[in-house]
Amino acid sequence: MANFNLASLPPSMLHKILSKVATTSIRDFGSAGVAFFGFNAIGREDHFYKSADLIFLNDWTDEVNVVTTFRLKCYQLGNPEAIYL
Repeated sequence: MANFNLASLPPSMLHKILSKVATTSIRDFGSAGVAFFGFNAIGREDHFYKSADLIFLNDWTDEVNVVTTFRLKCYQLGNPEAIYL
């Protein structure tokens, strides 16, 4: 088996991974950007916020201000779930 290297994954796969992390924990979302430059770049793209899954954002009760900021950015960039919520 070949060595696994995050940098070798296509951007669409990195986007999906980061989206899953973002819906689970805002702290992990921030840590992912610090740990790997590819996640950092994707996490700053407008497309990421337009397509982020917001279903589990209410579970982030410890980080209310960060969640509000994240949801507001998603809303401003036209994320359909943010507009609905």
